[in-house]
Amino acid sequence: MPLKSLLILALLALMVGGAGLVGCKATVQEVPLEQLFAEPERYDGKDVILEGFYFGAFEVSVLAEGLEYSGLAEGHLVPTGRMIWIEGTIAEAVFDSLYQQSQMGPTEVFGKIRIEGKFEYGEAYGHVGGYDYQITAVSTAALPWSPDEIPP
Repeated sequence: MPLKSLLILALLALMVGGAGLVGCKATVQEVPLEQLFAEPERYDGKDVILEGFYFGAFEVSVLAEGLEYSGLAEGHLVPTGRMIWIEGTIAEAVFDSLYQQSQMGPTEVFGKIRIEGKFEYGEAYGHVGGYDYQITAVSTAALPWSPDEIPP
């Protein structure tokens, strides 16, 4: 077979083989928060699945490593540890299933969630740029958890 024909066949094979890749979604990786915070540059710009504690309040929407009692009012919880700003919205059904508190004023919402989205690192994110990390939510799910699990 002439070289020109071989080149044409090879080019066609690449075009046909590569056509199946168009529109394919990259694999979404589940990443433990500890690993994400240890190597944020590794996941920058990638779709990830994370599990952590959601806390939503006035000008706050974060995924935190944990929750703890604030000591400012009986039973009042606040996020603790490293936090990721959540861009976008939590699914309404998930949001409605989370715990609520209003000891310190406006209603605050919290609970354990699983979130899938694009992770970003390296800029200032969230309200007044107060966060080093951000995830743009694509999907969310509530996870089984109770405030009773937090030691007093």
